[in-house]
Amino acid sequence: MNIEIRKLTPDLVDDYMRFFDTTPHNGDKDENKCYCVTWCGDKAEGDRWYPSSDERRSHAIRRVQEGNIQGYLAYCDDEIVGWCNANTKADCQSCINYLSYDANVPIEECHAGEKIKFIFCFAIAPKAQRKGVATQLLDYICRDAAADGFDFVEAHSKIKFASASNAFRGHLAMYEKCGFSIAAEQADRVVVQKALR
Repeated sequence: MNIEIRKLTPDLVDDYMRFFDTTPHNGDKDENKCYCVTWCGDKAEGDRWYPSSDERRSHAIRRVQEGNIQGYLAYCDDEIVGWCNANTKADCQSCINYLSYDANVPIEECHAGEKIKFIFCFAIAPKAQRKGVATQLLDYICRDAAADGFDFVEAHSKIKFASASNAFRGHLAMYEKCGFSIAAEQADRVVVQKALR
């Protein structure tokens, strides 16, 4: 697929919302539309799930416009076919807390002065799955993070996924193909990192 990748900016909020409004993912149920704020919103402490997709949608619009949701959109012929939530590790602490709790994988604190880009999730349109879109996003993010002075890119994954719907973290094989190595492991859960310099 001929893919163009764009970093999410406030002027792309309409594209971002259209992707989540119309792209089936997570069981293709309206109540499951996450808009990528379910685990990374202001309510990360306590009740982490916004009660309705409308509430998640409106919260996502505000967060994109404020620059708080960061990531990359993959376009094919002006249609978005993929999304990756990628932010600084420090700015994605609620996501990391969720993943750490869910995975029970030990996560080392950042060393002083290290700048880490953290990948939380991928969402790929069904018709574009298994066509290398996530790999292209990951490769682009690593190059962009290196250009922005990051020391590492980090993600959390599993060795095996029970179903396609919970593969949003990205497959371990993809990370390894893109030069990541396992930094921590427990049972089937892993923290992967790629050094950028």
